[in-house]
Amino acid sequence: MSSQLTKILIVAIFAIGMMSNSAAQQQSPRYEIIIDKDGFSSFGDKDYTFLTIFLNNDTNETLYYQGSDCSNLLFKLYRNPYFHLAIDICKDAKHSQIAIPPHRSQKMEVYLIMDKTPDRSVSLIISMDLYKWGDSNSRVDKKYLFVNKLSDSITLHYNAQHQNYSSYSDFEMLYKKEERILPNKDIYLLNEQDRKQYILKVDENQISRSRDTVMRIFGKKPKRAKSITVPVIVQNNSDEELKFYSMTCSWEDFFGTDDKGITIPGWGCDSNMPNIITVGPHKEFRRDVNITYAPTFKTGKKYRISMSLVKPNNMENQFGFFPGDYIRYNKIWTNEITIKD
Repeated sequence: MSSQLTKILIVAIFAIGMMSNSAAQQQSPRYEIIIDKDGFSSFGDKDYTFLTIFLNNDTNETLYYQGSDCSNLLFKLYRNPYFHLAIDICKDAKHSQIAIPPHRSQKMEVYLIMDKTPDRSVSLIISMDLYKWGDSNSRVDKKYLFVNKLSDSITLHYNAQHQNYSSYSDFEMLYKKEERILPNKDIYLLNEQDRKQYILKVDENQISRSRDTVMRIFGKKPKRAKSITVPVIVQNNSDEELKFYSMTCSWEDFFGTDDKGITIPGWGCDSNMPNIITVGPHKEFRRDVNITYAPTFKTGKKYRISMSLVKPNNMENQFGFFPGDYIRYNKIWTNEITIKD
């Protein structure tokens, strides 16, 4: 009887262990790197392909790890015939302790040198040995650190003429990846008091009459549509100046709606730089936002407009600012708007 009970307990403990392992595998990684996008840059008489990478700390504790002022020292690129890591740019770089608060991320850029121009799709696998301190006072030597091996990949597309391109599915995959990226450690997140003091509003009586236009969405055929101009007001009800980021041309990137069928079209820019909007205490700032929607939308349909209010608090250098990394956060919303014709 005792032997049979022992066997039952062993089986039960084994089953519980298997269930725990299965649950752990289904949970999101506590630490992960996410390759967000690629681009091109030139400095020091050399051309580089760069990858924007985010390191997520999805835990309830601050992550202290061995970082560097040159991100290329932290990553490895799996061998391939087309690219290698540009280690020469890290000649004078130093390692240092980096802190990432709970449920935040750190943005980094990794620079690659092209050995030969591809004529096909190239999958790049990037890995990182995350050497983690137990706390802020731990010793620097690697033997005293805890290592986590992280990796992610990105596929770069080239045609037979060696031209780089992106497909519609690439953008869809990018959007899904970006949903996993936690707020950057340097971004200021609006608190409850901020959301009471910074108001986004629309006076429906000031909205223009609808006009005929064409809706163009990347990867899809143009469609007939209606367009209206909506004056959107940012109201600062606080006793201090409000400063937030915008762009000199593509400021529409900071706006959105709560309906996928109601869009805010973009436009081409010859020159486009980040700039900072200042709104005095108890003052207002106005943007005339063009809204596009299908002509099949019925009168009376309601929607709201959002604006990402990104304050320049501990942010990176203004001219190194890329709004796509931040506009997912700090959205404030207008009152409901009704389509009238």
